[in-house]
Amino acid sequence: MPRLLSALLALPLLAACGDTAPQSDASQPADAFYVGVWAADPAWCTDQSEGFPITIEADRFLGRENTCDMSAITTTPEDGWTAALSCIAEGTTIEEPVVFSPAGDQLAIIWPDRGPDATLFSRCE
Repeated sequence: MPRLLSALLALPLLAACGDTAPQSDASQPADAFYVGVWAADPAWCTDQSEGFPITIEADRFLGRENTCDMSAITTTPEDGWTAALSCIAEGTTIEEPVVFSPAGDQLAIIWPDRGPDATLFSRCE
């Protein structure tokens, strides 16, 4: 279990425009700002010796050692999105919220259950 917790806590380090009205999962476009391949360090897009990118789909969040389904996706007043993550890593399911917000051409990701600090991700080309 400590290894799983460490892997999930390390995800932000290793690893959005819309209406202000909440939207359901079905209304999230495949071309939402958060959809793409992102890295906390742009070098990780091509050199994965020290870190690796994450892939965010319209309804899935994919890390190196985990897969998360995203549900209850709603827009925020700040032109971002909130979602409920249900992640499977090493056979264990973890559920937690996540917030995606545009930060210029970067994506700010906050895991509110872990604290208020955002991790900035750059889009991989």
